[in-house]
Amino acid sequence: MTLDFLTRRPRSVLLAFGLGCFAAVGAAALLGMLFDLEVCAMCWFQRLAFLLAGTGFLLAAAWPRAQFFTQRIAELGLLVGLASAGRQAYLLSHLDEASGSCGAGLMYYLQMGNYEAFFRAGMLGGIDCAENQPLILGLHLPQWSLLAFIATIAAYVLWQIIRARNSTLSQPA
Repeated sequence: MTLDFLTRRPRSVLLAFGLGCFAAVGAAALLGMLFDLEVCAMCWFQRLAFLLAGTGFLLAAAWPRAQFFTQRIAELGLLVGLASAGRQAYLLSHLDEASGSCGAGLMYYLQMGNYEAFFRAGMLGGIDCAENQPLILGLHLPQWSLLAFIATIAAYVLWQIIRARNSTLSQPA
């Protein structure tokens, strides 16, 4: 049964999740180059969240003894990215509520050492994060990012449910 593979080979599944997160970042970078998009603070924040999640999943796959801790790192990355992508998708549909500037790019915040402002800009955004977004197959890039976070979280939760169910079924009574 194919579901048995998901429970017998957790390191392979974690590797697939990690590579999927890195593929999402690569797709976002490629689409940004193709459409000549300037990367706002929210987009950088979401990419970094996917990189954090991917790193957590890859570490969990490579280092089984620390799997509990490294999976929590991945989960944190997914949840923070989901919040940022959700906020940006909300700003796209409610332009009147977007105020102020989204802020500068990632390099500015790194050079200034103002990580709190980058976190705030990445989570709250501004009008810059909601304007001039091209449509790709009927959705804006932030909406695709939101779908990627939702799909990854849904697949991860489903995998955890399958693992838990199979582990309880295989225990002797």
